[in-house]
Amino acid sequence: MCRKGWLSLIVFAFCLGAQAQMHRYSVNFSVSEKNFVDTIPIRFIDDQIYIEVEMADGEKRLFNFDTGSSQGMVYYEGRIDTNDELGNIVSKDANGRKDTVKVIRIPEFKMGSITIGSYVATVINQPHGRRNYDAILGFDLLNKGLLCKIDVRNKRMILTDRKHFFKQEGGYQIRYKLRWFVPHVWISPFIRHVDETLFDTGTRQFYSMNKQSFDKHAFKSHQVNDQVEGRSRGHLSIGNYGAEEVDEVVFLKLDRLKWGEFAFNNVSSLTTQGGSRLGAAMLNYGSLIINPLKKRMLFQPYNDSDTCEVRNKQFDMAFVPVDGKAAVGLIRDTCDEYKQGMRQGDIILRINDDDIPDFQSFAHYPFVEGETYTFILLDQKGFKKTVKSIR
Repeated sequence: MCRKGWLSLIVFAFCLGAQAQMHRYSVNFSVSEKNFVDTIPIRFIDDQIYIEVEMADGEKRLFNFDTGSSQGMVYYEGRIDTNDELGNIVSKDANGRKDTVKVIRIPEFKMGSITIGSYVATVINQPHGRRNYDAILGFDLLNKGLLCKIDVRNKRMILTDRKHFFKQEGGYQIRYKLRWFVPHVWISPFIRHVDETLFDTGTRQFYSMNKQSFDKHAFKSHQVNDQVEGRSRGHLSIGNYGAEEVDEVVFLKLDRLKWGEFAFNNVSSLTTQGGSRLGAAMLNYGSLIINPLKKRMLFQPYNDSDTCEVRNKQFDMAFVPVDGKAAVGLIRDTCDEYKQGMRQGDIILRINDDDIPDFQSFAHYPFVEGETYTFILLDQKGFKKTVKSIR
């Protein structure tokens, strides 16, 4: 069976993406300490960064730290009070779709020894799929002028307002610029080619490349095309306001992905219609210092080398919501499911003996690694078909 991890790509499809507010951006929230250094425990689960915070009423909540989001984000019918309204704002998601959303102040909360007050967040509907956190902390946490070091191996984030605190630390430096108040870096996916990329800890995919950017690089160089593993039509990235449009998806096997003078070798990637993104999966290979005062990031590899082997899985399938239903968003023609008849656009009706009435039911289905599942599908012509797939 060609089963390189289709369920993992579902997880990638839930990426938070760039919640880039278009106006009224503010870092006027308060930080209780001055001239401080605080070590804050973090969790790193499925290539996502989580911080447990304590609300003013003593209740514990779990926040996701997402550098691809310019400000905070909470959810209707969630566990965070959304009554302190500030007005409305125009917001754009990872796929470039816009909507007008409500803006609130999150009630005061404490992380580590620091208390954050008047933190601004947008309010959106519950996202598609699984969500095990209560709110998002955006890049405004650092844009306020706080420096941080993210060290997932030691499960900690060091946060400080001392501008020279990390001055003596070594590593591989790369500068970033703010576009829509979130950090964009220049990395090199191909020799003599540079790609402007959002550093987005809200996405679980190691690296995904904007399709238009890929086409420009491929037009200029044969060595780009030599790293293409395959092509298909479909869509996989789900932003806050819906899935990206259907288009050609290119499956890539990059010889190396350069971060300044550091190289991530053997990186599987693919293209999307949204902007290029480098995700939190890179933090498995080293700690990262972010200095917003100098707009630079410093990568410190755990292996004390100037390269590391990634060898992440390439994915053959993705599933997206279509009119509330779970549908095949992308399928590669080399996998067994395709050979059995699964196609992009098929709607999932049943898995084994369980009805799948909506995308949420699919996202919460209790899949077990290594098990075989029977999918009953409805194609776009109205015909049913049966396909077996190994998780």
